[in-house]
Amino acid sequence: MISTHISTLCFLLGTLLAGVQAASSGGTAKLASVPTAAAVPDRAPVKLHGAAAPIGLARTSSKAPLLAGEDDAKVSAPADGGSSWEGKFAEGLGYSKQACDASETEAGSWQLDSDGSMAAVPKQMLLAETLLREAAAEAFPEKKRTEKYAELALRLYNHGKWLAERNLAKAAEWRYRESSRIAKEAKRSVLAAHSLSRLGYFLMYWRRFDEAREVLLASEKLSTKANPLAPFLYGLLERQVAGADLERLLAAEERILQSGKQPSEELEAQREAMVSDITYWRSAETSPIRCLDTDNAANVLICLCSHIALALQRAFTW
Repeated sequence: MISTHISTLCFLLGTLLAGVQAASSGGTAKLASVPTAAAVPDRAPVKLHGAAAPIGLARTSSKAPLLAGEDDAKVSAPADGGSSWEGKFAEGLGYSKQACDASETEAGSWQLDSDGSMAAVPKQMLLAETLLREAAAEAFPEKKRTEKYAELALRLYNHGKWLAERNLAKAAEWRYRESSRIAKEAKRSVLAAHSLSRLGYFLMYWRRFDEAREVLLASEKLSTKANPLAPFLYGLLERQVAGADLERLLAAEERILQSGKQPSEELEAQREAMVSDITYWRSAETSPIRCLDTDNAANVLICLCSHIALALQRAFTW
């Protein structure tokens, strides 16, 4: 009974000190920003850079643009590539790049994506997707067809990213899933996995944690070699919900420890902080002296109190 009261008191003291320390340092730390993709071959990891904000941070614009009216800006067509499937694909690629380079106010007309996500998206983006699909289906020989479908999957990935960064969740989610499906059929497993891992990131941001967990597991199954983001994010989710389930907690921490270098500087900084935290507590569990191996006063207090409580518990038990 005495050890229980001491343990509880130490925990409360540690929590209070942690709160004071957080307040003095300006509040909670920011999490990593969302990564963005670049066009790469299937066997190379996608290079990423920071963009929108993740879980816990204020969202950017959540207001979707209105559907197109008569006065909306017209879509500017890229140079005519001819009537062949190659020309059609080049034209679709041009529209796609224009749509992804445009800001929300520069996107031009918007319309309902009645054949896909059933959500409003830029007309230019829809036109690009239609041209790319048609051209990929017409491509010959078979090797070219597979190659063009892989490019289509990458463009859908980029469209999904553009939409997700503007919190147009329904339209973005459909494109990430479609990108993964097409990439898988085109035998681009890395791209297929990346599409799902980025979708998992945004699902976490949109606080759809159960769906994020499912998507991230599917991403891991598609590729583990060049997919460090999925196991890291899944580990974070599992660590949050593990509670008193020690086996589940340890499994989550192992995913984080084994996830490898992350695809953006912010995410990598977050991973390194998590690894340092996990390593500290595992080391501190072995000896009270290890409690001092940190500059975090709250962690030191909680650690020492835990050792004291454990020692008292053993003394009264014996």
